[in-house]
Amino acid sequence: MGHLRGLVAGACACALLLSACSSTGNGSSAPPGSSSASPKGVTLRFAAINQSGGYPTPYGAIRAGVQMTTFIFDTLAFPDSTGQPKPWLAKSWQVSADGKTWTFQLHKATWQDGKPLTSADVVFSFNYDLHGPGATTGAAEVAVQGLSYIKSVTAKGPEAVVIKLKSPDAAFLDDIAGEYGVFIIPQHIWSHVTNPAHFQGPQALIGSGPYRLKSFDPTTYTYDFVANNNFYLGRPVVQQVQIVPESNPLLALQRGQLSEASTGNGVVPQSLFRALSTHFKLLTAPGEFNEALFFNLAAGFPYNQTAFRQAVAYAINRQAMVKLLASGRGVPGSAGGLGPDNPYLDSNLPAYAYDPAKAAALLDQIGLKRPKGASFRVNPNGSPLTIGLLTASADDQVAVLVQQYLRAVGLNVAITAVDQPTSDSADAAGHYKMAIVHFGGLGGDPSLLVQRFDSNFKGNSFVHVHGYANPAFNTLAAEQATTVSLAKRHQLVDQMQAILANDVPELPLYFPEQVSWVNTKVFKAWAYTPGCPACGVGMNKRMLVTGSAAPVPAGGPSV
Repeated sequence: MGHLRGLVAGACACALLLSACSSTGNGSSAPPGSSSASPKGVTLRFAAINQSGGYPTPYGAIRAGVQMTTFIFDTLAFPDSTGQPKPWLAKSWQVSADGKTWTFQLHKATWQDGKPLTSADVVFSFNYDLHGPGATTGAAEVAVQGLSYIKSVTAKGPEAVVIKLKSPDAAFLDDIAGEYGVFIIPQHIWSHVTNPAHFQGPQALIGSGPYRLKSFDPTTYTYDFVANNNFYLGRPVVQQVQIVPESNPLLALQRGQLSEASTGNGVVPQSLFRALSTHFKLLTAPGEFNEALFFNLAAGFPYNQTAFRQAVAYAINRQAMVKLLASGRGVPGSAGGLGPDNPYLDSNLPAYAYDPAKAAALLDQIGLKRPKGASFRVNPNGSPLTIGLLTASADDQVAVLVQQYLRAVGLNVAITAVDQPTSDSADAAGHYKMAIVHFGGLGGDPSLLVQRFDSNFKGNSFVHVHGYANPAFNTLAAEQATTVSLAKRHQLVDQMQAILANDVPELPLYFPEQVSWVNTKVFKAWAYTPGCPACGVGMNKRMLVTGSAAPVPAGGPSV
C-alpha cells in the first residue's frame, strides 16, 4: 500500500521544473474539426534549474527528473488532462468482477532499436521491479514500494498481460500508471543488468516512448529530446523538447526567448504579473506542491508530544507565509495532509489558525517553561532547549520564517541547511528532529497518505514521517485500500485525515497556487494535469504527442 504516483516527482514541480517555454514551430495547420489542436512540427523549450534530476532511466532518475524518464519509457496507462489514467501502452483493459484480475491488451509497439515489444517485456518489467534488481533503486523503487498486493503478472499471448492481485485495490491503476508507475523496459537489454542504478549509455536509453534522448548534461540539468516518429500512437506533434538553462524564465518569456513560464515557488512583483498577463495567456490551478514541516517522533521529547506539535502549528502564521513567499497566491495546508483541490479533502478539520497565546499555553502544559526575563524556554529539568530544524538550502526562506515564528513563543530553533540530495537522504533515514520538506502530487489518490504516515510502511522515502505510529490510522489505511465503494472510501479517508489533524505528525505549511503564462500562437495544448505537478502546463507527454489537451473520450476500457 504505497501508492506513490505523482508524490515524489511533484516534490520539485515548483522548485525545479515548472518554469518552461516553447520556441517557434512550423508545420501544417490543426487537423480538421480540431481548432484547439497545435500545429505539427513544434519545438518546445523548457527552462531548467541547476539541480540534477538524475539519469533519465527508471533506475537513475530522482525527483522531477522522473518526468524526463516518461518521455523515453512508457507505462501501461498514462493520465490525460483530467489526471485520470487512460490507455497508453495498453490500448484497453478489463477487470474481473471481484476486482482481483486485470487483463491488459497491448498496442503493437516496437522498441526504439526496432525490436518488437511484447507481453514478455511487460511481465519481465514487473518482475524486475517487484522481485529483481529494480526493486531497490531509483523511480522503480518508489513505484513498487506499494505494490506488494500484486500476486502475479503473466503473459496471455504476445499482446496481452494478466495481473492478479491478492486483494482488490482501489488505487491499482494509479499505482502502475503515470510518472511514478511501473515503466516497461526491454527484456533483451535489461535482463543482463544487475546494477540498474549505474547502467547508462545508449542501450540504457532505449524505450518505447514518444521521444529519444539526443543529449544530456547532468551538470546543468539540460536535456534535448527528439521525436520517435515510429511511436505506436503516431508521429508526435511536438518534434523536439529541449530543457535548457535559464536563470529567469519570466524575464526570458518577456524577451521572446521562451513561450511558457511559471511563477514556480517564488514571489512575482505585481507589475510583472500584470505585464505577463497582458501579453500571454494566464493559466492557474490549485496547488498540489507543498512546503511541510515534519516532526520526527522517534527523536523523543518534545517532538513525541502531541501538545508540542499542536503548539508549533498554532505558533506559525501560515497565512502570512502565503503572502510573503507566494505573493498571496496560495493557501495554508490542511492538517489532514491532502491538497486544496483533492476530491477527498475534508474541509471540516482543525485549521490551526495563528494563535501564539494558545501555542504558549500548550508549551507550558508539557513543562517547557520560559524563565522570567529569558528569551527561550527550557526543558522541564531546567536544561537549555534547542529545537533542530533541517532544511534544503532551496527552502531556507521557509525555514527562517518558521524559526522566527517559533522564537516568538520562546523556542530556540537551530537551522541546519544542506543541499537537496543530502536533505532527501536525511529525511528518508530519519536523521532530523524537525525538517522542512517540499513535495507534490497532493491532488492525487488519497492512498498517498499511507506511505507518509502508516507505521507499517517498509519503503525508504523522504516523505515518510519517522516515529509516527497510530494503530487506528493504520487500520483505516488498510481498509480504504481495498474499498471500491467511493462513498465508503470517502468516509474512511475522512477518518484518516481527522486522526492526522489531531496528531499533527506533519504540518503542511502552505500550497502555492500553480501559475503559468503561455504563448498559444506556437502550441495550444497547455494545461495542468491534476495529480502530476511535475507535468506543469506543457510536459504531459500525452499532450505533446497529440497536440491537444482534450480529455480522452468516454467509452474507453472497461474498469
